[in-house]
Amino acid sequence: MSNKYDIFISYRRTGGAQYARILQLMLSQRGFKVFLDYDELKDGIFGKRIKAAIQEAPIFMLVLSKDSLDRCKNEDDWVREEIIYALQGGKKIIPVNPDKNFDGIHTVIPKNIASVANDIQHSEIDFGQTLGVCVDFMISNRISSLLGNRMQKEKIDVTGDAARETLAKIDAHNKFMKRLGISIGVIVVFLVGFTCYICWQRQLANEQVSNEKKQLEELRTELEKKHKDFNLVLSPQLSALQMNTIDTILMNMVCVREDTLWMNKFEFTEDEWKGLLGATNSHDGHSMITYKHLPMVNVSFGEVSMILLDSLRNMTGINFQIPSVADWQYAAHGGKHHESFIYVGDNDVEKVAWYKNNSGRKAHPSDGQQGKEPNMLDLYDMSGNVVEMCNTPFGTFKDGKIQWTLCGGDFNSDANDVSANSKKGFDTDEKSPTIGFRLAIRKEE
Repeated sequence: MSNKYDIFISYRRTGGAQYARILQLMLSQRGFKVFLDYDELKDGIFGKRIKAAIQEAPIFMLVLSKDSLDRCKNEDDWVREEIIYALQGGKKIIPVNPDKNFDGIHTVIPKNIASVANDIQHSEIDFGQTLGVCVDFMISNRISSLLGNRMQKEKIDVTGDAARETLAKIDAHNKFMKRLGISIGVIVVFLVGFTCYICWQRQLANEQVSNEKKQLEELRTELEKKHKDFNLVLSPQLSALQMNTIDTILMNMVCVREDTLWMNKFEFTEDEWKGLLGATNSHDGHSMITYKHLPMVNVSFGEVSMILLDSLRNMTGINFQIPSVADWQYAAHGGKHHESFIYVGDNDVEKVAWYKNNSGRKAHPSDGQQGKEPNMLDLYDMSGNVVEMCNTPFGTFKDGKIQWTLCGGDFNSDANDVSANSKKGFDTDEKSPTIGFRLAIRKEE
Protein backbone atom coordinates (compact mmCIF):
# COMPACT_ATOMS: atom_id res chain seq x y z
CA MET A 1 0.00 0.00 0.00
CA SER A 2 1.36 3.37 -0.99
CA ASN A 3 2.08 6.12 1.51
CA LYS A 4 -0.35 8.98 1.91
CA TYR A 5 2.56 11.42 1.52
CA ASP A 6 6.02 11.31 -0.09
CA ILE A 7 7.54 14.22 1.83
CA PHE A 8 6.85 15.93 5.18
CA ILE A 9 8.19 19.51 5.36
CA SER A 10 9.20 20.75 8.84
CA TYR A 11 9.90 24.46 9.25
CA ARG A 12 10.08 27.31 11.71
CA ARG A 13 7.13 29.66 11.14
CA THR A 14 9.27 32.70 11.82
CA GLY A 15 11.69 32.99 8.93
CA GLY A 16 10.94 29.65 7.26
CA ALA A 17 7.27 29.76 6.22
CA GLN A 18 7.73 31.36 2.81
CA TYR A 19 10.54 28.96 1.90
CA ALA A 20 8.46 25.96 2.99
CA ARG A 21 5.42 27.01 0.99
CA ILE A 22 7.41 27.63 -2.18
CA LEU A 23 9.15 24.24 -1.79
CA GLN A 24 5.73 22.58 -1.39
CA LEU A 25 4.46 24.26 -4.56
CA MET A 26 7.52 23.30 -6.62
CA LEU A 27 7.55 19.68 -5.40
CA SER A 28 3.77 19.28 -5.87
CA GLN A 29 4.05 20.59 -9.45
CA ARG A 30 6.60 17.80 -10.04
CA GLY A 31 4.22 15.04 -8.91
CA PHE A 32 5.16 14.53 -5.25
CA LYS A 33 2.64 14.24 -2.40
CA VAL A 34 3.77 16.82 0.14
CA PHE A 35 2.48 17.55 3.66
CA LEU A 36 2.90 21.10 4.94
CA ASP A 37 1.01 22.41 7.95
CA TYR A 38 -0.62 25.82 7.39
CA ASP A 39 -2.89 25.87 10.45
CA GLU A 40 -2.32 27.65 13.73
CA LEU A 41 -3.50 24.71 15.87
CA LYS A 42 -2.53 23.88 19.45
CA ASP A 43 -1.67 20.65 21.23
CA GLY A 44 -4.01 17.68 20.88
CA ILE A 45 -5.41 17.64 17.36
CA PHE A 46 -2.28 19.35 16.06
CA GLY A 47 0.06 16.75 17.62
CA LYS A 48 -1.88 13.77 16.31
CA ARG A 49 -2.10 15.28 12.86
CA ILE A 50 1.61 16.07 12.68
CA LYS A 51 2.75 12.65 13.94
CA ALA A 52 0.40 10.84 11.57
CA ALA A 53 1.74 12.85 8.63
CA ILE A 54 5.38 12.15 9.60
CA GLN A 55 4.57 8.44 9.89
CA GLU A 56 2.93 8.46 6.45
CA ALA A 57 5.89 10.12 4.68
CA PRO A 58 9.17 8.25 4.04
CA ILE A 59 11.09 11.56 3.63
CA PHE A 60 11.38 14.23 6.37
CA MET A 61 12.52 17.56 4.86
CA LEU A 62 13.80 20.12 7.39
CA VAL A 63 13.96 23.80 6.33
CA LEU A 64 17.05 25.27 8.04
CA SER A 65 16.15 28.95 7.97
CA LYS A 66 18.26 31.36 10.02
CA ASP A 67 18.19 30.44 13.76
CA SER A 68 15.51 27.80 13.06
CA LEU A 69 16.94 25.29 15.56
CA ASP A 70 17.73 27.66 18.42
CA ARG A 71 14.44 26.99 20.24
CA CYS A 72 14.99 23.22 20.04
CA LYS A 73 16.62 23.49 23.46
CA ASN A 74 13.06 23.70 24.84
CA GLU A 75 11.45 20.30 25.40
CA ASP A 76 7.99 21.54 24.30
CA ASP A 77 9.25 23.01 21.02
CA TRP A 78 7.33 21.55 18.09
CA VAL A 79 10.18 21.58 15.58
CA ARG A 80 12.21 19.58 18.12
CA GLU A 81 9.36 17.09 18.62
CA GLU A 82 8.94 16.69 14.85
CA ILE A 83 12.66 15.92 14.39
CA ILE A 84 12.71 13.44 17.28
CA TYR A 85 9.60 11.65 15.96
CA ALA A 86 11.19 11.44 12.48
CA LEU A 87 14.41 10.01 13.97
CA GLN A 88 12.44 7.45 16.00
CA GLY A 89 10.51 6.44 12.87
CA GLY A 90 13.69 5.92 10.84
CA LYS A 91 12.73 8.54 8.27
CA LYS A 92 15.07 9.65 5.50
CA ILE A 93 16.06 13.19 6.53
CA ILE A 94 16.89 15.87 3.96
CA PRO A 95 17.96 19.19 5.55
CA VAL A 96 17.39 22.15 3.18
CA ASN A 97 19.50 25.27 3.60
CA PRO A 98 17.56 28.05 1.76
CA ASP A 99 19.78 30.76 0.27
CA LYS A 100 22.58 29.50 2.60
CA ASN A 101 20.88 31.34 5.49
CA PHE A 102 21.54 28.65 8.09
CA ASP A 103 24.83 29.43 9.78
CA GLY A 104 25.03 26.69 12.43
CA ILE A 105 23.79 26.10 15.94
CA HIS A 106 24.39 28.82 18.52
CA THR A 107 22.66 27.32 21.56
CA VAL A 108 22.92 24.08 23.50
CA ILE A 109 20.45 21.57 22.08
CA PRO A 110 20.24 17.72 22.21
CA LYS A 111 22.96 15.92 20.25
CA ASN A 112 20.47 13.95 18.15
CA ILE A 113 18.88 17.23 17.00
CA ALA A 114 22.26 18.80 16.26
CA SER A 115 23.27 15.78 14.18
CA VAL A 116 20.40 16.39 11.79
CA ALA A 117 21.79 19.82 10.94
CA ASN A 118 25.54 19.10 11.23
CA ASP A 119 26.16 15.51 10.15
CA ILE A 120 23.83 15.20 7.17
CA GLN A 121 24.70 16.96 3.92
CA HIS A 122 22.53 20.00 3.27
CA SER A 123 20.55 20.51 0.05
CA GLU A 124 21.26 24.18 -0.64
CA ILE A 125 18.34 25.82 -2.48
CA ASP A 126 18.83 29.19 -4.18
CA PHE A 127 15.43 30.93 -4.03
CA GLY A 128 16.47 33.32 -6.78
CA GLN A 129 16.54 32.80 -10.54
CA THR A 130 17.91 29.21 -10.24
CA LEU A 131 15.15 27.94 -7.91
CA GLY A 132 13.75 25.42 -10.39
CA VAL A 133 17.24 24.08 -11.22
CA CYS A 134 18.06 23.62 -7.51
CA VAL A 135 14.81 21.76 -6.81
CA ASP A 136 15.26 19.46 -9.83
CA PHE A 137 18.86 18.73 -8.74
CA MET A 138 17.68 17.80 -5.23
CA ILE A 139 14.98 15.55 -6.71
CA SER A 140 17.37 13.71 -9.06
CA ASN A 141 20.19 13.35 -6.52
CA ARG A 142 18.32 12.69 -3.28
CA ILE A 143 14.54 12.35 -3.37
CA SER A 144 14.19 10.02 -6.39
CA SER A 145 16.66 7.47 -4.99
CA LEU A 146 14.78 7.40 -1.68
CA LEU A 147 11.37 6.89 -3.31
CA GLY A 148 12.50 4.71 -6.19
CA ASN A 149 11.12 1.49 -4.74
CA ARG A 150 7.55 2.71 -4.94
CA MET A 151 7.74 2.58 -8.75
CA GLN A 152 8.88 -1.05 -8.97
CA LYS A 153 6.42 -3.52 -10.39
CA GLU A 154 5.99 -7.14 -9.32
CA LYS A 155 7.17 -9.79 -11.76
CA ILE A 156 4.48 -12.11 -13.13
CA ASP A 157 5.12 -15.83 -13.06
CA VAL A 158 3.86 -17.33 -16.31
CA THR A 159 5.23 -20.83 -15.74
CA GLY A 160 3.91 -23.79 -13.81
CA ASP A 161 0.65 -25.80 -13.97
CA ALA A 162 -0.88 -23.80 -16.81
CA ALA A 163 2.13 -24.36 -19.08
CA ARG A 164 2.35 -28.09 -18.25
CA GLU A 165 -1.35 -28.51 -18.91
CA THR A 166 -0.94 -26.93 -22.32
CA LEU A 167 1.98 -29.21 -23.23
CA ALA A 168 -0.01 -32.26 -22.16
CA LYS A 169 -2.89 -31.31 -24.40
CA ILE A 170 -0.55 -30.78 -27.34
CA ASP A 171 1.09 -34.19 -26.92
CA ALA A 172 -2.25 -35.99 -26.49
CA HIS A 173 -4.16 -34.59 -29.44
CA ASN A 174 -2.57 -34.59 -32.90
CA LYS A 175 -5.66 -33.25 -34.56
CA PHE A 176 -5.68 -30.39 -32.19
CA MET A 177 -2.02 -29.77 -33.10
CA LYS A 178 -2.96 -29.46 -36.77
CA ARG A 179 -5.70 -26.98 -35.96
CA LEU A 180 -3.33 -25.17 -33.64
CA GLY A 181 -0.74 -24.93 -36.41
CA ILE A 182 -3.30 -23.38 -38.71
CA SER A 183 -4.35 -20.99 -35.96
CA ILE A 184 -0.76 -20.02 -35.32
CA GLY A 185 -0.27 -19.35 -39.01
CA VAL A 186 -3.31 -17.09 -39.03
CA ILE A 187 -2.05 -15.34 -35.93
CA VAL A 188 1.40 -14.87 -37.50
CA VAL A 189 -0.18 -13.36 -40.61
CA PHE A 190 -2.29 -11.13 -38.40
CA LEU A 191 0.73 -10.11 -36.32
CA VAL A 192 2.75 -9.31 -39.44
CA GLY A 193 -0.10 -7.20 -40.77
CA PHE A 194 -0.63 -5.57 -37.39
CA THR A 195 3.10 -4.86 -37.09
CA CYS A 196 3.07 -3.22 -40.52
CA TYR A 197 0.07 -1.17 -39.45
CA ILE A 198 1.83 -0.09 -36.23
CA CYS A 199 4.93 0.86 -38.22
CA TRP A 200 2.77 2.88 -40.60
CA GLN A 201 1.04 4.63 -37.70
CA ARG A 202 4.41 5.31 -36.07
CA GLN A 203 5.68 6.81 -39.32
CA LEU A 204 2.61 9.04 -39.49
CA ALA A 205 3.16 10.06 -35.85
CA ASN A 206 6.80 10.85 -36.53
CA GLU A 207 5.80 12.93 -39.54
CA GLN A 208 3.23 14.72 -37.40
CA VAL A 209 5.85 15.41 -34.70
CA SER A 210 8.23 16.66 -37.38
CA ASN A 211 5.53 18.96 -38.79
CA GLU A 212 4.69 20.23 -35.30
CA LYS A 213 8.37 20.96 -34.62
CA LYS A 214 8.59 22.80 -37.93
CA GLN A 215 5.47 24.85 -37.10
CA LEU A 216 6.84 25.68 -33.63
CA GLU A 217 10.15 26.78 -35.13
CA GLU A 218 8.34 28.98 -37.69
CA LEU A 219 6.23 30.51 -34.90
CA ARG A 220 9.34 31.09 -32.76
CA THR A 221 11.12 32.84 -35.66
CA GLU A 222 8.04 34.95 -36.43
CA LEU A 223 7.62 36.15 -32.83
CA GLU A 224 11.33 36.90 -32.31
CA LYS A 225 11.24 39.06 -35.46
CA LYS A 226 7.95 40.67 -34.40
CA HIS A 227 9.29 41.65 -30.95
CA LYS A 228 12.93 42.30 -31.83
CA ASP A 229 12.74 45.68 -30.06
CA PHE A 230 12.50 43.77 -26.78
CA ASN A 231 15.42 41.50 -27.79
CA LEU A 232 13.09 38.50 -27.55
CA VAL A 233 14.93 35.14 -27.57
CA LEU A 234 12.42 32.30 -27.02
CA SER A 235 13.43 29.06 -25.33
CA PRO A 236 13.34 26.07 -27.78
CA GLN A 237 11.26 24.01 -25.30
CA LEU A 238 8.19 26.27 -25.42
CA SER A 239 4.78 25.08 -26.62
CA ALA A 240 2.62 26.99 -29.09
CA LEU A 241 0.31 28.04 -26.24
CA GLN A 242 3.23 29.44 -24.23
CA MET A 243 4.60 31.36 -27.22
CA ASN A 244 1.17 32.78 -28.12
CA THR A 245 0.68 33.84 -24.48
CA ILE A 246 4.05 35.63 -24.52
CA ASP A 247 3.05 37.29 -27.80
CA THR A 248 -0.17 38.60 -26.21
CA ILE A 249 1.72 39.95 -23.18
CA LEU A 250 4.29 41.78 -25.36
CA MET A 251 1.60 43.17 -27.70
CA ASN A 252 -0.05 44.83 -24.69
CA MET A 253 3.12 46.45 -23.31
CA VAL A 254 2.97 50.27 -23.29
CA CYS A 255 6.05 52.50 -23.31
CA VAL A 256 5.93 54.50 -20.08
CA ARG A 257 9.43 56.01 -20.15
CA GLU A 258 11.07 56.09 -23.58
CA ASP A 259 13.47 53.20 -24.23
CA THR A 260 13.70 52.26 -20.53
CA LEU A 261 10.32 51.25 -19.07
CA TRP A 262 7.21 49.48 -20.38
CA MET A 263 4.09 48.38 -18.49
CA ASN A 264 1.22 46.14 -19.54
CA LYS A 265 -2.09 47.81 -20.44
CA PHE A 266 -3.93 45.30 -18.30
CA GLU A 267 -3.56 43.51 -14.98
CA PHE A 268 -1.93 40.09 -15.41
CA THR A 269 -4.71 37.58 -16.03
CA GLU A 270 -5.49 34.04 -15.01
CA ASP A 271 -5.57 33.11 -18.72
CA GLU A 272 -1.95 34.26 -19.06
CA TRP A 273 -0.79 32.40 -15.94
CA LYS A 274 -2.49 29.23 -17.20
CA GLY A 275 -0.99 29.67 -20.68
CA LEU A 276 2.53 29.95 -19.25
CA LEU A 277 2.50 27.66 -16.19
CA GLY A 278 -0.70 25.61 -16.35
CA ALA A 279 -2.47 27.15 -13.33
CA THR A 280 -5.98 26.38 -12.13
CA ASN A 281 -8.85 28.81 -11.61
CA SER A 282 -8.04 31.24 -8.80
CA HIS A 283 -11.47 32.91 -8.65
CA ASP A 284 -13.94 31.02 -6.46
CA GLY A 285 -17.38 31.04 -8.00
CA HIS A 286 -16.22 32.20 -11.47
CA SER A 287 -16.16 29.92 -14.51
CA MET A 288 -13.19 30.28 -16.82
CA ILE A 289 -15.56 29.68 -19.76
CA THR A 290 -17.84 32.54 -18.76
CA TYR A 291 -15.23 34.92 -17.32
CA LYS A 292 -12.21 35.48 -19.54
CA HIS A 293 -9.28 37.73 -18.65
CA LEU A 294 -9.92 37.85 -14.91
CA PRO A 295 -6.91 39.17 -12.96
CA MET A 296 -4.67 36.49 -11.49
CA VAL A 297 -5.19 36.52 -7.71
CA ASN A 298 -4.59 34.28 -4.70
CA VAL A 299 -0.86 34.10 -5.43
CA SER A 300 1.83 35.54 -3.14
CA PHE A 301 4.55 38.07 -3.90
CA GLY A 302 7.08 35.27 -3.45
CA GLU A 303 5.34 33.01 -5.99
CA VAL A 304 5.10 35.81 -8.55
CA SER A 305 8.73 36.84 -8.07
CA MET A 306 10.35 33.41 -7.82
CA ILE A 307 8.14 31.29 -10.08
CA LEU A 308 6.39 33.43 -12.70
CA LEU A 309 9.07 36.07 -13.29
CA ASP A 310 11.89 33.53 -13.13
CA SER A 311 10.07 31.37 -15.69
CA LEU A 312 9.31 34.33 -17.98
CA ARG A 313 12.94 35.45 -18.00
CA ASN A 314 14.08 31.93 -18.87
CA MET A 315 11.41 31.64 -21.58
CA THR A 316 12.09 35.01 -23.24
CA GLY A 317 15.44 36.46 -22.19
CA ILE A 318 13.52 39.65 -21.27
CA ASN A 319 13.86 41.35 -17.87
CA PHE A 320 10.20 41.11 -16.77
CA GLN A 321 9.53 42.71 -13.36
CA ILE A 322 6.86 43.83 -10.93
CA PRO A 323 7.04 47.65 -11.08
CA SER A 324 8.41 49.74 -8.24
CA VAL A 325 6.09 52.20 -6.48
CA ALA A 326 7.84 55.10 -8.23
CA ASP A 327 7.39 53.49 -11.65
CA TRP A 328 3.77 52.53 -10.91
CA GLN A 329 2.79 56.04 -9.81
CA TYR A 330 4.70 57.65 -12.69
CA ALA A 331 2.66 55.52 -15.13
CA ALA A 332 -0.59 56.07 -13.19
CA HIS A 333 -0.17 59.87 -13.54
CA GLY A 334 0.34 59.61 -17.30
CA GLY A 335 4.13 59.57 -17.50
CA LYS A 336 5.55 62.64 -19.22
CA HIS A 337 1.98 63.90 -19.85
CA HIS A 338 1.54 64.14 -16.05
CA GLU A 339 -2.18 63.88 -15.43
CA SER A 340 -3.18 65.54 -12.15
CA PHE A 341 -6.39 63.53 -11.74
CA ILE A 342 -7.45 62.11 -8.39
CA TYR A 343 -7.93 58.66 -9.91
CA VAL A 344 -5.93 57.02 -12.70
CA GLY A 345 -7.28 58.64 -15.87
CA ASP A 346 -10.01 60.95 -14.52
CA ASN A 347 -11.47 62.78 -11.51
CA ASP A 348 -14.71 60.77 -11.87
CA VAL A 349 -14.19 57.42 -10.14
CA GLU A 350 -17.14 55.85 -12.01
CA LYS A 351 -15.41 56.36 -15.36
CA VAL A 352 -12.17 54.57 -14.52
CA ALA A 353 -12.52 52.25 -11.53
CA TRP A 354 -14.26 49.13 -10.26
CA TYR A 355 -14.71 49.85 -6.54
CA LYS A 356 -17.10 49.02 -3.69
CA ASN A 357 -20.10 50.95 -5.04
CA ASN A 358 -20.14 49.53 -8.60
CA SER A 359 -18.14 46.25 -8.66
CA GLY A 360 -20.66 43.87 -7.12
CA ARG A 361 -17.82 43.06 -4.68
CA LYS A 362 -15.92 40.96 -7.28
CA ALA A 363 -13.08 41.38 -9.77
CA HIS A 364 -13.89 42.18 -13.40
CA PRO A 365 -12.04 41.05 -16.55
CA SER A 366 -9.02 43.20 -17.32
CA ASP A 367 -9.25 43.50 -21.10
CA GLY A 368 -10.35 47.06 -21.90
CA GLN A 369 -13.86 45.86 -22.86
CA GLN A 370 -15.70 46.43 -19.57
CA GLY A 371 -16.65 50.09 -19.98
CA LYS A 372 -13.90 51.66 -17.87
CA GLU A 373 -11.59 54.24 -19.46
CA PRO A 374 -7.78 54.09 -19.50
CA ASN A 375 -5.43 56.94 -18.65
CA MET A 376 -3.37 58.94 -21.15
CA LEU A 377 -0.92 56.03 -21.58
CA ASP A 378 -3.75 53.57 -22.37
CA LEU A 379 -3.36 51.78 -19.00
CA TYR A 380 -6.55 50.18 -17.61
CA ASP A 381 -7.73 49.33 -14.07
CA MET A 382 -4.88 50.99 -12.18
CA SER A 383 -7.58 52.45 -9.94
CA GLY A 384 -9.70 49.68 -8.40
CA ASN A 385 -10.50 46.15 -9.66
CA VAL A 386 -7.58 44.41 -7.86
CA VAL A 387 -4.92 46.19 -5.82
CA GLU A 388 -1.51 45.77 -7.52
CA MET A 389 1.81 44.51 -6.13
CA CYS A 390 4.90 46.72 -6.28
CA ASN A 391 8.44 45.52 -5.54
CA THR A 392 9.17 48.37 -3.13
CA PRO A 393 9.27 47.71 0.64
CA PHE A 394 6.39 49.36 2.48
CA GLY A 395 8.69 50.52 5.25
CA THR A 396 7.31 48.48 8.14
CA PHE A 397 8.01 44.95 9.33
CA LYS A 398 5.69 42.32 10.75
CA ASP A 399 6.92 39.24 12.63
CA GLY A 400 10.39 39.86 11.30
CA LYS A 401 9.21 39.73 7.65
CA ILE A 402 9.50 42.54 5.17
CA GLN A 403 6.24 43.98 3.85
CA TRP A 404 5.83 45.08 0.23
CA THR A 405 3.65 47.85 -1.21
CA LEU A 406 0.21 47.60 -2.83
CA CYS A 407 -1.08 50.45 -5.04
CA GLY A 408 -4.41 51.51 -6.51
CA GLY A 409 -7.07 49.91 -4.29
CA ASP A 410 -9.48 47.09 -5.19
CA PHE A 411 -13.11 46.20 -5.85
CA ASN A 412 -13.91 46.22 -2.11
CA SER A 413 -12.33 49.65 -1.50
CA ASP A 414 -14.03 52.98 -0.88
CA ALA A 415 -13.57 55.68 -3.52
CA ASN A 416 -10.85 57.48 -1.54
CA ASP A 417 -8.81 54.22 -1.41
CA VAL A 418 -8.61 53.74 -5.21
CA SER A 419 -6.83 57.01 -5.95
CA ALA A 420 -3.64 57.21 -7.98
CA ASN A 421 -1.66 57.77 -4.78
CA SER A 422 -3.29 55.03 -2.65
CA LYS A 423 -0.78 52.66 -0.94
CA LYS A 424 -0.76 49.96 1.73
CA GLY A 425 1.49 47.07 2.84
CA PHE A 426 1.25 43.27 2.56
CA ASP A 427 3.39 40.25 3.51
CA THR A 428 5.62 38.30 1.10
CA ASP A 429 3.54 35.14 1.47
CA GLU A 430 0.12 36.82 1.73
CA LYS A 431 -2.58 35.64 -0.71
CA SER A 432 -5.94 37.30 -1.34
CA PRO A 433 -8.71 37.44 -3.97
CA THR A 434 -8.25 41.24 -3.96
CA ILE A 435 -4.46 41.27 -4.70
CA GLY A 436 -3.14 41.07 -8.27
CA PHE A 437 -0.24 42.52 -10.24
CA ARG A 438 0.84 44.10 -13.52
CA LEU A 439 3.98 43.22 -15.52
CA ALA A 440 6.70 45.70 -16.38
CA ILE A 441 9.81 45.49 -18.58
CA ARG A 442 12.88 47.53 -17.75
CA LYS A 443 15.89 48.06 -19.98
CA GLU A 444 19.19 49.36 -18.72
CA GLU A 445 19.23 53.16 -18.83
